[in-house]
Amino acid sequence: MGQTICLAHSKVLAGGNLMSSNIHFMYLSRSAIAASLAVLALLPLPVHAKNAGTPIADIVISNGKIFSSITSKPWSEALAIKDKKILAIGSTQDIKEYIGPSTEVIDAQKQLVIPGIIDAHVHLSNSIKDIIAFNCSSPNDASLDQLIVNVAACAKGRKPGEWVTVNAYSSRLIPQLTASDALQKLDAATPDNPVVIRSDSVHDRWVNSAALKLANITKQTTVADGTIGKDPSSGELNGLLIEWGAAGLVDTISPLGKFNSTDDSGLLEQGAVLLNSFGVTGWVEAMSSVESAAAYRKADESGNFHGRVGISILLDPNKVAPSELPALFKAASASDDAHLSTKFAKIFLDGTPVTQTASVLEPYLPNKEHGAHYHGEQKVSQDLLNQTVTALDALGVSVKMHVTGDGSVREALNAVMAARAANGNRGPTHTLAHAGHLAPEDIRRFATLNVAFEASPTMWFPGPIMDAMIAMLGKDRAENFWLFRTYMKNGALVAGGTDWKTIPGEYSDLWSGIEGMVTRRNPTGKFPGVLHPEEALDVATALQLYTINSARVLRVDDVAGSLEPGKSADVVILNQDIFTVNPDCISETAPLMTIFEGAVVYKNPKKDAPACS
Repeated sequence: MGQTICLAHSKVLAGGNLMSSNIHFMYLSRSAIAASLAVLALLPLPVHAKNAGTPIADIVISNGKIFSSITSKPWSEALAIKDKKILAIGSTQDIKEYIGPSTEVIDAQKQLVIPGIIDAHVHLSNSIKDIIAFNCSSPNDASLDQLIVNVAACAKGRKPGEWVTVNAYSSRLIPQLTASDALQKLDAATPDNPVVIRSDSVHDRWVNSAALKLANITKQTTVADGTIGKDPSSGELNGLLIEWGAAGLVDTISPLGKFNSTDDSGLLEQGAVLLNSFGVTGWVEAMSSVESAAAYRKADESGNFHGRVGISILLDPNKVAPSELPALFKAASASDDAHLSTKFAKIFLDGTPVTQTASVLEPYLPNKEHGAHYHGEQKVSQDLLNQTVTALDALGVSVKMHVTGDGSVREALNAVMAARAANGNRGPTHTLAHAGHLAPEDIRRFATLNVAFEASPTMWFPGPIMDAMIAMLGKDRAENFWLFRTYMKNGALVAGGTDWKTIPGEYSDLWSGIEGMVTRRNPTGKFPGVLHPEEALDVATALQLYTINSARVLRVDDVAGSLEPGKSADVVILNQDIFTVNPDCISETAPLMTIFEGAVVYKNPKKDAPACS
């Protein structure tokens, strides 16, 4: 008789209090956290006679609705797993012959089974640090008055001088925050505590005068990468710190900067357990270093880490010459193993549209600070970027470029074009992260140049960040955003990411993101309207973005991303069938079980069906 697996008494996470309190809120932003989940009946199936030489499976999943993520053969009922790989896939009857006395048999009871999710954009250790470092939260749709009330409530009861760290304020509040009287309101609400509030774009901060004083920020302070905010009328400080160079002045002296250890392996282990609980078995670490790569290797060797990762080494071409790149990536490669690859780089080309730091082809709407002809920031010159990308391409390194404006998209594509001209067309796929805004004439260049769209963060529907972009770009330009069907009709590869946990709330939520791809509506219901409904995807295509397409970006599509014989047994059983439920319920999805390389790495202990219907 085959063995059975019992999920009912398993713990969600094995990481202690950190992993048992507010983490699910951070990644699953809606009532999926509180909703009960459907039970899996894990019943033993009888042993059947086998043909001579038929291998015996370690695990068999039968009686399921298995989506393979292969367009030519998307559906089956059962699969067999042996030696970490998928042995066979087919009907329940077909797979019975692989069941032996030692086989663990899972009756999926018609539940949906999919390949392990691969997230094309994750900040893993930083996400766990954030969960620890922020002691308060405020909804990113709060008004200025509501935000100040929330911050005052956070400060109440804290000792004088104790930091209040808040996530997050809405970028659409920036026009109000530029006036110094907003800072006066914040100071009055928090007279005894330094306060730092992170924006929903994550690039920026709003701080009170106590924090400005502790950071020694004055009207004369300047930074290389960013802006110290001032009231455009009076010239007084307004507490805004725009972009990383300015934000870092306060981050480094507050709890946000208290994690300075070069060994984040423990945090990475906890983060991997968390990602497994969301069905994620592979990801691209979007901003890393040689030291962080070594921490990943230590975590992977611990036995508590389950996932395959592309580690993107952060580069500033203004500081690292092309001639230095071979030595840098040789040093990083010491951390490579069967699960980890450092053949990835990350380059920032601009900031964000909501602070007018994204590079745009047409000027932003006029304002007092920048006038009527401002095109944003270009962090790297075209010539220097061409040299850097060409050198990385020659090394076989896949380059992820942060591009939020159509100007930086064009600059990135021009750099890849220069690399292809110099090195030929056989180099790796390069990726443009956050490339939701681009000129129509640039869309077809993605397929021609073998460049992937990386869809993240999950904000292809109405919401506060869209409102903030409308204020900076105008409605038509802002809403011409993430035209998925158009991209794919032009042959482009689109890979799904979350930017977890760079954007708070629903903007880094995996299943809300998939719901939004299908509906183009805000999954929370707080913001009405539909964003380009003609660009909505069917469920199968949306899942492919987060499985086989993102596997291509991670450069593991030969071993993962789909369910087929010979590939790694990375499998997720879900609590509901997102192909048949009301599309507005997709965000309630949660895994019942996650399997990585043939081993069960997560079981959900809850039994009841989701509340949404």
